[in-house]
Amino acid sequence: MRSRFVVVATSCLMWLAGPLSLPVHGQDYSRTTVEGPISGGAQGQPFGGLGEAGLPSGYVEEEWFVSGTATSYAKANEWRTDGLWQATPDEAELYAVRMLVRRPADVSTFNGIVVVEWLNVTAQMEGAADYSQLEEELLREGYAWIGVGAQSVGINAPATGLKAWDPGRYERLHHPGDRFSYDIFSQAAWVVRNAAALGGPMDGLQVDHVLAAGRSQSAFRLVTYLNAIHPRGPLFDGYFIHSRGANAAGLTAEAMARDESDPIPPGAWIRTDLEVPVFDLQTEGDMVTLGSHRTRQPPSETYRRWEIAGAAHADVPRWVVDVPPELPHGPGCTDPVNAAPSHAFVKAGLRALVNWVTADVIPPQSPEIQLGSPSSSDPVSRDEHGNALGGVRIPQLEAPTATMNGLQNSVASATPGGQNFCFLFGNTKPFDAGTLRELYPSHESFVAPFVAAVDALERDGYLLAPEASDARTAAMESRIGM
Repeated sequence: MRSRFVVVATSCLMWLAGPLSLPVHGQDYSRTTVEGPISGGAQGQPFGGLGEAGLPSGYVEEEWFVSGTATSYAKANEWRTDGLWQATPDEAELYAVRMLVRRPADVSTFNGIVVVEWLNVTAQMEGAADYSQLEEELLREGYAWIGVGAQSVGINAPATGLKAWDPGRYERLHHPGDRFSYDIFSQAAWVVRNAAALGGPMDGLQVDHVLAAGRSQSAFRLVTYLNAIHPRGPLFDGYFIHSRGANAAGLTAEAMARDESDPIPPGAWIRTDLEVPVFDLQTEGDMVTLGSHRTRQPPSETYRRWEIAGAAHADVPRWVVDVPPELPHGPGCTDPVNAAPSHAFVKAGLRALVNWVTADVIPPQSPEIQLGSPSSSDPVSRDEHGNALGGVRIPQLEAPTATMNGLQNSVASATPGGQNFCFLFGNTKPFDAGTLRELYPSHESFVAPFVAAVDALERDGYLLAPEASDARTAAMESRIGM
């Protein structure tokens, strides 16, 4: 086991180590400990690991354990929708969680930026919801990525948590509850920021900037984190908030539950007095299914938001809806699921945040998706095809071959007692042959507006060159108009 920070296990709950005198942004986490890389266990690999076959060339994947004493927080003022929240330390408990690390093996290929993702536990297990969409951009630009298991259910869920998956590997992990998740996430960031002194996860890589990322439930958590915890001692240089809903996560509640006393009001803004950039990316589906349109706020010196029309909270992407092949039904949904290539806009969003952090290039605030009745089950205004108006105009809306939306899909055959997330996957309904012939009497009459839309998105920074190239190729190779 390689580690410059040797930790002695005295029980499943507590590890001993000497204090460190290390610089940290306003916090004393000198007794936070890190151990790794972790090996062994019945499975022989980390949960959610890529394995040798899936690990890209030039990258290393390791798992590390982080432990210490975490603090919970209590509200110190009235928490209103302005996001100007104050919190004070409350209780303290021992904890031990894991970090999944993917980093360049060669220091010369590292771009100096670490994306620290709050792993998503909505499916009752730890999932890298943002990494799954960002992977190509992270690898081609030389980022390091670290997934942090900050929430209790990821470890303790009876059938799906880490301890259930591999008891031997993860027996030492311990989580005292989600009210401690915010401080656990801070301590993981502290480990990354002090990588040069600690050794361990970054193995000699020089870290210049640390960014926080979270998608869906993890984004709910990050909103509460940056509004209430970040001001106590900034540990991140920027935030990537992806697909949050109307409600921020509770301060003391588990998972997505609301606090029992003084619950956080829906529609909370990102506080406007931050000193670091916050990039907020929302899909049409986030508005329809999660009510994220209630969180709209004006752009500021530290806040920008993109709204992606035609996209759902979750999708199975396809650049051109051209059937056959048949459209997928996702996790057993009744109708074909949303086919928007959301991943392309997420990649561009990360690039925009990085340029903001490193070069002070402020990204645009996107046009808003147009709303009809904000309180209705479908608040979005739609065109004659049922596609959303306004927002970032993905090429599938500018040269449509289908109705694509973020409205709820349904479960075709539910598993008793099981989870299913079809309601988040939106819908794709291909146009019939007659409609396609009327819209596109020739192949060029389809390709021209599609490519023009792609060109505009790339010019304005909403698409990066590799994804823009893929989109143009898909349009030219399609059978639309032939």
